[in-house]
Formats: sequence, C-alpha cells, structure tokens
Amino acid sequence: MFKTLTALAVLTTPVSAPTPPPSLQWSPCPLAGAPQLQCADLPVALSPGNDRTITLKVARLPATGAKKGSVLVNFGGPQGHQIASLASRTQIFDKIRTSMDVVTWDPRGYPGLSGAVLQCDWGFVRTPAFPADQAGFDRLAAANRARAATCRSTDPELFDHMDSASDARDADAIRTALGEDEMNFLGLSYGGTIAQSYARLFPHRVRTLYVDGTRNHSLRSWERELDTVARESERFMDRFFAWAPAGTEKRWRALIAEAAREPIPAPQAGARFDGTQLQALAFLKLRPGPARWGDVVAAITAAEAGDASGFALSSRQPYPGAPGGGYKECLDLPRPAAQRNVARTVKRLRAIAPNTGASFALAWHLPLTCAGWPVPVANPPAPMPRTLPPLLGAGTWQDYGSTRRVVEQIPGSRAIGHDGPGHNLFGAMANPCVIDHVSRYVTERRLPPRGTMCP
Repeated sequence: MFKTLTALAVLTTPVSAPTPPPSLQWSPCPLAGAPQLQCADLPVALSPGNDRTITLKVARLPATGAKKGSVLVNFGGPQGHQIASLASRTQIFDKIRTSMDVVTWDPRGYPGLSGAVLQCDWGFVRTPAFPADQAGFDRLAAANRARAATCRSTDPELFDHMDSASDARDADAIRTALGEDEMNFLGLSYGGTIAQSYARLFPHRVRTLYVDGTRNHSLRSWERELDTVARESERFMDRFFAWAPAGTEKRWRALIAEAAREPIPAPQAGARFDGTQLQALAFLKLRPGPARWGDVVAAITAAEAGDASGFALSSRQPYPGAPGGGYKECLDLPRPAAQRNVARTVKRLRAIAPNTGASFALAWHLPLTCAGWPVPVANPPAPMPRTLPPLLGAGTWQDYGSTRRVVEQIPGSRAIGHDGPGHNLFGAMANPCVIDHVSRYVTERRLPPRGTMCP
C-alpha cells in the first residue's frame, strides 16, 4: 500500500517547468532625440556559472512592415554608447526594417545606459615608444598594470569579463529574450570581433553574419597576421607615393631614418617625433584619401627643414594613441611577454614594410599598452567553425584584406570591396551600394556575386 501511494504521489506531483527566459518590457528610451527607439532592461549572467547578474539596456528600432525576425548590430569602437549610435543613423536600416526589428545594446562595463559600468579613465592613451631593453619593458608593463589596476579595483569581476566573448554571450541572451531561434548579426569595425566571437561560441544560432572593416580575430598564427597587415599598410603608402611628386618615397625613408636617430621637433605642438611616430602619424593623415595627401607632402618638406609640426594630430594630442583604455582589447588580443619578443617582431615588420614598419595598432599601440595587464587574455584569436552559413563582409583600402580573411574561412562567403579610403562602409560611411547588399543578405539571405565592388 505504501509503495502504491508513493507511486501515485510521484505521478500526481507537478513537475517544475524550466525557468522561462526573461521577457523584454519595451518603453521609450531615456535618450533625447530618439522617438523611434524603444528600450528594455535585460539581466544577464556576469559569466558562465556565476550567480551574479548585471543589467543591460537593450534598444530596438521596430520593423515598419510585418516582422519576420530581428537583426542585432554593434557599431564598434569598442565603445558603450551603441544605443546612441543607432539613434543617430536609423536611415541606414530602412530596407532591413521592412521585415525586421533592429536591435542593439550598450555593452557591459562601458559608459552608457546599461547598469554595470566600470569607473575608469576612458580617455586618450598615448602609444609608448618601443622599449630598448628588458628594463624599459618592465617599466612599461608596471605602468600598464597600475593603470589597469585602478580601473579593475572598481569591480574586479566585471573587469575580468570585459572581453568580446562575454559580449557574445550577452548577445545570445538578447537573442533568447527576443524569442529568436537564430541570430542575424552586424558587426561593424571592432563589432566584427564580437561577431566572430559569437560565431565561435554559437555557430548553430547564426542565420546571417556581416562584418565590416574588421580585424581578423579568427586565425591560428598571430605573427603571420601581423606580417600580412604590414604588407597591406605598405601598399596603402604605395598609393600615396604613386600620387606624390617623384622622389617622395626616397625622401620619406631618409626622414624616418633621421627621426629614428634623433626625434624631430614639432614646436607648434610642443612635441618631438621619432621615426615610428612619424610613420603612424603620416598614415593617419593619409587615411582620409587623396584630398589630404598634399598636406603630407608639405609636412615632409617642413620636417626635412627641422619642423615636424605638420604631422601632429592636434596641439592638444599631438602624439599617436587611442581612446578607450584598451580594457576590452587587452582581453581579446595577444600581448608580448618580454622585450625580446617586441624587438623581434619590430625588426621583422620593418624589413617587410620599410615605409610603415611596425607603426600600426596591432603591432605597436595594443601590445605596448597591454603588456603587463593584470589578467590573462580571455578571448584569444581562434578559427571559426567551417559549418557556419555563408558570411558577408565589406572593406575599403584600409581594411578589405582583413575583412576578406575573416569571411573567406567559411565556404560560400562573399566580401565586397570599395576602391577608396575610409572605414565602416555600412555604418559610418553609409555607402548606398553596401547598404543594398547587406539589406538583401539579412532579409533574404541573398549574397552578391563574387568580386562585387561598390563605388
């Protein structure tokens, strides 16, 4: 009798259902000048297996026609104000919105509308000089560690989970809350690193994935990627030398050699530039395209006469550098362990690319500002699964190569080229041709023909 009652009790006791995913309660966004946007709060796990949750602010631009799905977008940076970015460029999504909501979120840690924000210095970080010896490297690493520790002390757990893989997990939590089985992801600029991380973690959830002007974070050999980027930077300079007066390249090499021996004063900016700094500054000034290239020719002429002021970024920030602190990049990218590693890489890159050398961010700014970081790399580069559906990418002179190397890993993928300068064709540049192709890809899964170029 006892066994019978027990069995009946088991049969009649209700089984607890799985906890449903949190739903998004949409309301007007707390953002001036964004009447079309709706916002919601979403609690997400700080990390896998961690009971602590943080709250993300999610925003959507609702579909204007019958909704068939959603597309998630990250505009890059990396930065926190993604919702404000969406509010400022709603028109680029007009064709996608005929059948899809456009969704974004303010990422964890960064200033913005989300609840979990690190209290850090998000300002400009000047790129240090390459250390001449191990003692110099140790001083550099100690300074980086101290800067990071100041930020980390405000919330160590959150600081340690600022990598793009953590953002990708947040993106998948948003997908679940939206009730979508599959994800359409637009990763622009550094957002492409988050998109690649999502593809590695959740390949079965990818419906479409578009990357634009992104770094290649899906590789096996970081040193080989640095070599390739150095060659691409050199080819960009070759465009300038082909445009400039005869003999400019020879004069340029003599100038950077002179600056390597003794930095050249830039009195109008209160600065002095060595050869690597001149290489980086020239590249930044050439990047907007031929309309500005005459300024660089004039700067070379003035620097030959002893005044390198024409290369300064501004009187306030004359030197190369970048904003944002590197708090995400230092968890996503390899970093050197010793000065000999830096010296070996620099020597190799200068041989590969004598006009630009190791002056680009992946070889200079990021390794030197991340050396000594107090936590290990959490999300190192790694290949994406080849089982992904075909991807789409796009890029300019500056970044087509790296973007193509991302998408071409997946059979059937396409990369759109733009024979011109600039960065972020879909977002910042709002290229109409690219917008058309991306809109068709996301809504209909239609890819452009191989070799497609957009004017």
